[in-house]
Amino acid sequence: MPRRELKHPRQVEDWLIEFGGKLMQPGRMILIGSGALLWHAFQRGITEPLPESSMDVDPITDSDEVAQLCYDALIGSDFEVAHGWHVNLMPESVLREFSADWSARAATKTYGCLEVTVPSPSDLLLPKLRRNEPRDRAHEAWAKSIKLLT
Repeated sequence: MPRRELKHPRQVEDWLIEFGGKLMQPGRMILIGSGALLWHAFQRGITEPLPESSMDVDPITDSDEVAQLCYDALIGSDFEVAHGWHVNLMPESVLREFSADWSARAATKTYGCLEVTVPSPSDLLLPKLRRNEPRDRAHEAWAKSIKLLT
């Protein structure tokens, strides 16, 4: 049974710092899902945890080395045992769930050799709101309460 211990903005930042430090060559990642919402919160100095913890982060990459590090942290991995959450590598096709111009609103940050692109909070919530699950509605309410959405 996957654990659901990803809830603090700092957890995503710490993971990206560690991840970027492991890369031997430049790589890229697009981060989506609730982990990306937590990333935005951390960048704004927000420490308020998610109301319903997540079990994973959802990166997309075209880099072989980045993908290998993600595979090393899949569900059931030693990474999950240590951190309480895992990495769920997503196919690039999931970006079709976003507006065609999402990248114009995205933020980018570099961690060592890793360049991370994160869609805006409003773009990240679009697929969640289409699913309309209670957890997704709770994440939207959280994003509004901490003013991630303007």
